[in-house]
Amino acid sequence: MSQTDISGNKRHIEIFKKLVEIYVETGEAVGSRSLSKVLPVPLSPATIRNVMSDLEELGILCSDHSSAGRKPTEKGWRFFVNTLVETSDISVIEKEVLSNVAKNPTGESVESILERTSTLLSELSHCVSLIMVPTINSLVKYIDFVLLSPGRAIVVIVNENGVVENRLIEVPVDVSSSELNQATRYINSKLAGSTLDDVRIQIQNEVDLQKEGIDKLTREIVANGLGFVINEGNSGNVIIKGHSNLVDKSNEISELQDLLRKFDEKKTLKSILDRSLDANGIQVFIGAETEMFEMSGCSMIVSPYQNTKKNMVGAIGVLGPSRMRYSRVITLVDYTAKLLGSIV
Repeated sequence: MSQTDISGNKRHIEIFKKLVEIYVETGEAVGSRSLSKVLPVPLSPATIRNVMSDLEELGILCSDHSSAGRKPTEKGWRFFVNTLVETSDISVIEKEVLSNVAKNPTGESVESILERTSTLLSELSHCVSLIMVPTINSLVKYIDFVLLSPGRAIVVIVNENGVVENRLIEVPVDVSSSELNQATRYINSKLAGSTLDDVRIQIQNEVDLQKEGIDKLTREIVANGLGFVINEGNSGNVIIKGHSNLVDKSNEISELQDLLRKFDEKKTLKSILDRSLDANGIQVFIGAETEMFEMSGCSMIVSPYQNTKKNMVGAIGVLGPSRMRYSRVITLVDYTAKLLGSIV
């Protein structure tokens, strides 16, 4: 029997689907007797055991020992997600809460909006939420350098849509506010609706900035400050919320400490989120299908999101144990991704 045969076998599909539903609810391996009580068409435990044995031979079910119940394997979860997950909807109240959280008050940074959205998404999904902050290399309206303390300053960037981004940068410890003001005046005289990257290239191509009435120190502030901001923006900072949701499910996730360490590094997370930018819609990564999870018993649901100009600028996802409510979480991620497209 092949997996294609299963897709056309109503009895096998019904038993497998019901087994998954029970396992998602209880987290316990499911036995034939339990299934016989809940199937829409009555079947004997012996018949169910035969079907479960077929499914185990195909690698979509497994058991801890011969007399135990069965539970889905990673191959089984993949079959379930690709074939049996049905679309659902989130409640009107949840939609309203998400919409209110993601609203963009005047002057609030995109990252602040995404922080709040990510927190709520982790609460609604009972999993870890991940949002990749979009790059800030859009058309710029205004840039300001503000001295915080010796050696530290903030670059305030306002794009053409009025969205504000703030980045902390290092500056020479002896730099003064007046020199930062000079840098501000200079950089804004060069903007003229350009992107940050265009401005940086233009500055780097200036052979002698003395002709522009700017000294070497201010030139370094502008070039290094913009370089840092652009690199930070293009790196796609990843916002992670809800770590405790994984800790609460540590009995379901092997190698949890290693997974949490990878969260701190963020490199693999960003790689997965980056990959989703080229995808069309929702992607589901299960267990060892990705280099991040290996055998950790996790799944990740990811969707790219657009900005108001319909350009793909980031990705949003939820990570949790393989035993998650895929239909609900997929709907949550999809709805939130579309919501961000009207705000960012």
